[in-house]
Amino acid sequence: MSRWARVSIIVILSLFAVACGEQEPVRWRFKTGREVAASPALAPDGTIYVGSHDNFFYALSPDGKLKWKIETGGWVHSSAAMGDDGTVYFGSYDDYLYAATPEGKIKWRVRLERQIESSPAIGSDGTIYLGDDDKQLYAITREGQIKWTFKTGDLVVGSAAIGADGAVYVGSGDKNLYALNPDGSLKWKFETGGEIFSSPALGADGAIYFGSSDRFIYALDADGTARWRFQTGDKVYSSPARGADGAVYVGSLDGHLYALNADGTLRWKTNVRDWVISSPAVGADGMVYVGAYNNALYAFDPKGQIAWKYVTQRFVFASPTLAPDGTLYVGSDDGYVYALKTTSPGLAASTWQKFRGDARNTGRAR
Repeated sequence: MSRWARVSIIVILSLFAVACGEQEPVRWRFKTGREVAASPALAPDGTIYVGSHDNFFYALSPDGKLKWKIETGGWVHSSAAMGDDGTVYFGSYDDYLYAATPEGKIKWRVRLERQIESSPAIGSDGTIYLGDDDKQLYAITREGQIKWTFKTGDLVVGSAAIGADGAVYVGSGDKNLYALNPDGSLKWKFETGGEIFSSPALGADGAIYFGSSDRFIYALDADGTARWRFQTGDKVYSSPARGADGAVYVGSLDGHLYALNADGTLRWKTNVRDWVISSPAVGADGMVYVGAYNNALYAFDPKGQIAWKYVTQRFVFASPTLAPDGTLYVGSDDGYVYALKTTSPGLAASTWQKFRGDARNTGRAR
């Protein structure tokens, strides 16, 4: 077959695919002024809350239109969390934790000691737990008063997870995962071989899952005893998510997305050939969505095959979230928030389906 004949066949097949209804996966995209590293939080009415490195925090309607925005004094790298009363909490590099109403009014803000990279978690009593670059975890009342602080040995970049019993779990750059009582006293700590920037995920049985810079993915029992660990090929900054069947999904700087069985054995791994810092979101149909540093958002089927990918203009560091109607929301370092069509009927029926646990990013086991 001649070269021109091959080209003609490719063109004909491409036109046939378009004629058969192949559609652009993007519902809409919203342009911010700089990188979007935060994971969107979704309100029950479909509002999307997300910050940008342009120093603004945004509320978007389900059709991608701007509802309102709040200007801060620094990057909004922190992912927002939405309380039971609709209050939205987010941190900024200007050292403040903000509380905003659903209408975009600032209720209060409280200043911490240094810039905030961690994302807030919200306890069942409304207490907000937040790490800070001053090496501390803060507990803050819903009125904006600091209840207590817990000092670690290094930066608290990862975000806290709150167990069903109120225990608070958080990692630190000092290589320890800490378990704290609701009053801020130490229950136990577990040392790994590297910094912990991965945020913990929690199982229905109280298990704690997280990654470390020592290249391992860990599972601990609620008393701090090691259940298992699994070695990857490089540092693990991605935060785990769990499927409805107990599978654990997490990325590594070795370029793989890993699916582990509940006992810590490998189910599958798939190489996307670039860092996976983004944390996965698991759909109710078993599809898994995650971003990578090769500028792409990936969709994996339950067997670990790449079902599709969508390429943005820069890194996808942010972690995606999934709406009940199957719309996937994700930010990119190209400055856009994307809304992509999927076949998933919402998030998986799991205790920890995505980064921060649920669509509102509460960071709390339910």
